Amino acid sequence: MKYYVVTFTHTKIVGWAIYLHAHVKYLKKLLKEDKLQISGPGVGTPVRSAQLVFKVTDREELDKLVAGDPYSIHGLVASSTVNLWNVECGSMEKPADPDAEGTKYFRATFELPENTDASAYKDARDTYLKKLLDEKKLRASGTYENNPSAGLSILSVSDAAEAEAIVKEDPYVKELGASYQVIQWDPKFGDFK
Repeated sequence: MKYYVVTFTHTKIVGWAIYLHAHVKYLKKLLKEDKLQISGPGVGTPVRSAQLVFKVTDREELDKLVAGDPYSIHGLVASSTVNLWNVECGSMEKPADPDAEGTKYFRATFELPENTDASAYKDARDTYLKKLLDEKKLRASGTYENNPSAGLSILSVSDAAEAEAIVKEDPYVKELGASYQVIQWDPKFGDFK
């Protein structure tokens, strides 16, 4: 099975609200079928967005599932991105110990500058991510198979300032100048927290 990260943006808010119930029902069906790992909207973003993590066999299966979403059927997805995500550190499974009360989740993406050779910093980054995992501040991290100079980390921390500080200390950001984005995420569907 492979993980695909799909990010939707929505600009037709009236339509979004009309089909919300059907969308939620569809997501719950995919969860029961073990096709959707987790899904939830961004918090405080200027444009309504959501991130969904699918666990499927291939891109063809993913495309069928995305096309079957009521938001897709009714033309309510203004734009989307799809990335095959190699989870290299951590897990998308529910942890044995629940997260602390008040934990917030953040999706942190990075992209290295074009033609950057990150190999000299890979060990340092792996060590940094394992430290975050041990501190229970990182849930999962990895690069995109279709773009190995970019990737996603899911952080579980107390606030946006802490998430931002963690990302700034990532060797890819600190030493190689990777651009990054940190968005608070509200994972509503899935066995994640």
